[in-house]
Amino acid sequence: MKSLLLKSFTTMFFLCILLLSSTEMSLGQSGCEIIDFSTSLELNKNKLIEERTYIIQINNQDSDWITDIEIPYQEKDKLNILEASILDLNGETIRKLKKKEITTRNDISRGAFYQDSWVKEFSLKWNQYPYRIKYTYKKTQNRFLFVAYWLPVVNTHVPVQKASLKVILPKNSEFVINDSKELKHNRKETEEKIIHSWEAKNRPAIQSESYSPPIQALVPSVKIIPKNFNYGIEGSFESWASYGQWLEQLNAGLDILTTREKIKIDNLIKGISDKREIVKTLYHYLQDNTRYINVAIDIGGLKPYPATYVCENKYGDCKALTIYMKALLKHAGIDSFYTLINAGSNTAKINKETPSQQFNHVILNVPIGKDSLWLENTASYSPCNYLGTFTQDRYGLMVNGAKTRLVKTKPLKLNDVLVQNMYSFNLDIEGKGKLHVSKKLKGEDFDTYQYVRYELDETEQKQYIEGDLPIRNCEIDSWKFHQEGREDKNLVLNIDLKVEDQVRKIGDMIVLKPLATAYFDLEKPASRKNPVRINYPVNQNDSIIYNLSFSNQFKVEVPENVNIKSEYGSYTEHFTNTKDQLIVIRNFQLNKGSYSLESYPDLFNFTEKIKKSIKKSVIILNQL
Repeated sequence: MKSLLLKSFTTMFFLCILLLSSTEMSLGQSGCEIIDFSTSLELNKNKLIEERTYIIQINNQDSDWITDIEIPYQEKDKLNILEASILDLNGETIRKLKKKEITTRNDISRGAFYQDSWVKEFSLKWNQYPYRIKYTYKKTQNRFLFVAYWLPVVNTHVPVQKASLKVILPKNSEFVINDSKELKHNRKETEEKIIHSWEAKNRPAIQSESYSPPIQALVPSVKIIPKNFNYGIEGSFESWASYGQWLEQLNAGLDILTTREKIKIDNLIKGISDKREIVKTLYHYLQDNTRYINVAIDIGGLKPYPATYVCENKYGDCKALTIYMKALLKHAGIDSFYTLINAGSNTAKINKETPSQQFNHVILNVPIGKDSLWLENTASYSPCNYLGTFTQDRYGLMVNGAKTRLVKTKPLKLNDVLVQNMYSFNLDIEGKGKLHVSKKLKGEDFDTYQYVRYELDETEQKQYIEGDLPIRNCEIDSWKFHQEGREDKNLVLNIDLKVEDQVRKIGDMIVLKPLATAYFDLEKPASRKNPVRINYPVNQNDSIIYNLSFSNQFKVEVPENVNIKSEYGSYTEHFTNTKDQLIVIRNFQLNKGSYSLESYPDLFNFTEKIKKSIKKSVIILNQL
């Protein structure tokens, strides 16, 4: 479900570093590899001058995709493509790119209305393998929050022979440098400059593994942050408070409603005195009368559009909708705080010791007494004070001028993620009949199926539900979603299906194999490369009921009950044989946590015990 959930929330992000998903490759085995990737950065008179050169070898036709080049930039940046050519393995030029072959387009992301990000793109394909491509571009930026955020990878699919970074900084400015110790680093000084260089060699492709930490935790990096910056407005990363003061200045005067909107709000909350009810009422108003569209222009997409813009247009991005919600509450006399957060189901942790722009999303914090309500303002179907798996248990920057500080969202507990599945079969002696499935969903499954419910059409819904069911030889007749009001954090999905071939006949014996639910799948320890990070617990209960009108003709043999416990979680399996009915009840719990490669074999053995137990769960009916 994670891929669909990621799709549903991708539209919220307003600033992020994009890295493509990884697959298992190593040097010399892939269809392409980065021969050299060099980056030079120079800070000169408040301008950041960046020059990058790529030399890429393409070994077969399947890797031609890497020759479709896209170079992103902001509208106010100056971008020049200095060189783009196809080379043979000796470095001789086969063909040079012509200027007319370079196209420019607006980089409109999913859900975007208009934004000031642009892309220059071109292709450098050749028809004889192997061959190489080389291109160099120079970009000059007047606005930046990082001098460098560099990783020695171009694409996580592709190995890198050599990557290098050179950064030229003036002596009269202050910077924070965070670099990985495994990178080779050199530093030298001239009269006016400090020159840093880093190098990495023979970096394999990043192996894609289940429950790995995010890419930022797996790859060495260099981050250089200016203590003072000018990004439309002068600001400072001296502290989180100073960054918050800059953000507050950026947002100053934006939380004002139109006169018409004020009248609507006054009528809407008239007679309501409870603050929580006012917040809930206004949040529902926001959800029912606006929609999310990414409008990212002005100061690189960091400055929100004013609340008046949303009043008039009824749409906005996460920043604009949050400012609008803040304005609604302000008019009602309720304080709230614009809060930056890093959204995603598996995100890099905030470096609390280094104040800087480390966020990709905005939500709203509403203090009520000693408690706080959290409002996700981009999803029309999200309950009030519900953050879900994409923003739970992490630090956000609550903007409050000089009192700006990092605050942590609440973690999801076992009960918050409980998923209860009931599979009720009515079968004849041939294993043919009806199946009713009832899924009571919380946590990640709640988030995902809310997206399925509201964002997919009927055909897409059916396809997703079919793919998510652990049932063979079935056909969906109907399905229906049910939620006890919009504030309920539980979603029920009822599904009716026709099934066949649910039993095996061996002579006079019938073999019934209960549904094999894949709770948690891991790679074998010998091949595992990355540690494990489980960001929130898993809690799943499956009840499998077989209504068999013919069972009184047979002697029923059920397996022994199972009870597996570990520091990582637990698994139980209980079998009951009653008149005309066989019941299997399973419960799987997995604890949140980060686990090293040293402890990985123990975690793997825990999951293997569960898989073996499910595999052995066979019910045998012998003819009397």
